[in-house]
Amino acid sequence: MSPRAGFVLLDQIEPRLRATMPYIRGVGSEDTEELLQDALTIAAKMLHNLEARGKEVTPGNIAYYTILHMKSGRRSYGSGRTDVMNAGTQLDSNSMVLSFEEPAGYDPDTDEEIPLGDMLAGSEDDPAMSASRAVDWEEFLEAHDERYGNIVCDLVAGKNSKEASIQRCEPYSRIRQLKENLAEDLREYFGADAIADSVQVPSWRGNIHADKERFACRADRRRW
Repeated sequence: MSPRAGFVLLDQIEPRLRATMPYIRGVGSEDTEELLQDALTIAAKMLHNLEARGKEVTPGNIAYYTILHMKSGRRSYGSGRTDVMNAGTQLDSNSMVLSFEEPAGYDPDTDEEIPLGDMLAGSEDDPAMSASRAVDWEEFLEAHDERYGNIVCDLVAGKNSKEASIQRCEPYSRIRQLKENLAEDLREYFGADAIADSVQVPSWRGNIHADKERFACRADRRRW
């Protein structure tokens, strides 16, 4: 952009845009000043492209078409209607951006509103954590007694030593001995704190539980 075009942008186009931006509908956290800066960026692109093609237009025309772009939801960073975060998509009421603290329901037990974040938070383990545990188990079983795999499968299925001995056609005492050996090898392989670490609640889930308990205590105090 030439110095002359820059002067036209700041001296003649910017006042027009500044006077109009308070009447432009913003989306989400957009305010008047942010919309103005975005409109100036669009106007600067128009001036640069027209100047490169050798065309002359009035500042009023640049301001007019820039305002039309802003009203239609176009922004300097994109104008597509397929992006759910795009201003145009939200202005068309095809998508909506909400805070995780936005009320999404009502809990009659605690007499409190349920935030959207609680509704979306899953109770299952994180996929990355589950995958890493599976890798640890595979490495352990591959490096130890092959019968440990059968014992682990029986434990997962909820079978006791008597049921496992009947199914495996092995003496009950042998199954018990294998389980004791398995426990010792697991402590040696994973460390003494392995069980405590496996049942530890993730910090992000602990924060949600703490919030729920605080709301429950607040509801109890109101009942009394």
